[in-house]
Amino acid sequence: MKKEMAAAACATVAMLSAGSSLAFENGISPFPAGSTGEYVGALPPIPGLFALEQFHYTTSNGLYDNDGNKRPVPFSLSASSATTRLLAAYPVTVLGANLYSQLVIPAVSLRTEVAGHAGKDSGLSNTTVSPAILRWSLTPQASLVAGLDIALATGSYSPTRPSVAVGYTSIQPVLAFRQTDPNGLDIGLSNRLLFNRENGDTHYRSGSGYIAEFTAGWNFGAWKVGVVGAYLNQFRDDEQRGAVINGNRARSFALGPSIEYHAGPISISVNYQRGIYAANTTKNNILGIGVTIPLWVKN
Repeated sequence: MKKEMAAAACATVAMLSAGSSLAFENGISPFPAGSTGEYVGALPPIPGLFALEQFHYTTSNGLYDNDGNKRPVPFSLSASSATTRLLAAYPVTVLGANLYSQLVIPAVSLRTEVAGHAGKDSGLSNTTVSPAILRWSLTPQASLVAGLDIALATGSYSPTRPSVAVGYTSIQPVLAFRQTDPNGLDIGLSNRLLFNRENGDTHYRSGSGYIAEFTAGWNFGAWKVGVVGAYLNQFRDDEQRGAVINGNRARSFALGPSIEYHAGPISISVNYQRGIYAANTTKNNILGIGVTIPLWVKN
């Protein structure tokens, strides 16, 4: 019975997607907008190996149409995730910039309910690798970051049930800016493009998109208080077996408060982002906690 319910939920989601209520395949972006939180453009300026542990709890209770109106379809979603980000900072410079690479491993537990049919999945989501990230120090307080994230077609994916992973690779160039005054204004903006490959199992290609993530606040001593948010805009239509699905592009915006505390080399952040607008996707509310830990620092 559980397998039948999961299959029914997946079929319902697929039906809704075909009916122009969900953009991206099954309504899932290959990069979860808002997941960066406080860490927009935040890279250590010293060589070493660093770990960032992030925990997110996401909820949603509605599907939204192309005009941003909630559809009359009973829907709920809850997801818990634990993401490990390993960042290597190398003692070299390239084009005048510090050089980094990154590995991101997310574990997710997902539960959905659509029109009374429940489905759930737990496991690894898509692993992301960043072969090269460059950070230029513009001033002692400002930096520019450019990199390439590759979200691999890995993890717990199935074309016949709700999944915590997408079944395709996504190429994501990133350009970010961060300015931090240790005793004043702290602002950051990350710009990310999503160029998605076709899902070989379903022959569905999710359209290209843009994600902006931002943080703004004020540092005083070991504390920072402020806001974080994310904006998603899909600018290319989805395709099914080469046929364009018109008028079905995802858009969303979320915003909320954040607080961060620096305990020596370790920092802890907490933020909550409330979904304010959504079209052709879900309106998500996200509670995020992050902990940064230096594993090894070059003397």
